[in-house]
Amino acid sequence: MTKKPFTTRLDPAILALAQKLAEVDRRSMTAVIEVALIEYAERRGLKPIKIEE
Repeated sequence: MTKKPFTTRLDPAILALAQKLAEVDRRSMTAVIEVALIEYAERRGLKPIKIEE
């Protein structure tokens, strides 16, 4: 899977929280944000979209 970069503006407190979670879980901040988005979608009954490369 090829990951595509994107720019976002986050509140510094949210960015710090993501960094702290990444350190605790020994993950990258990108992985923490991906998991958060997936879990958020699943709680709302949505599934990730399968994209063919």
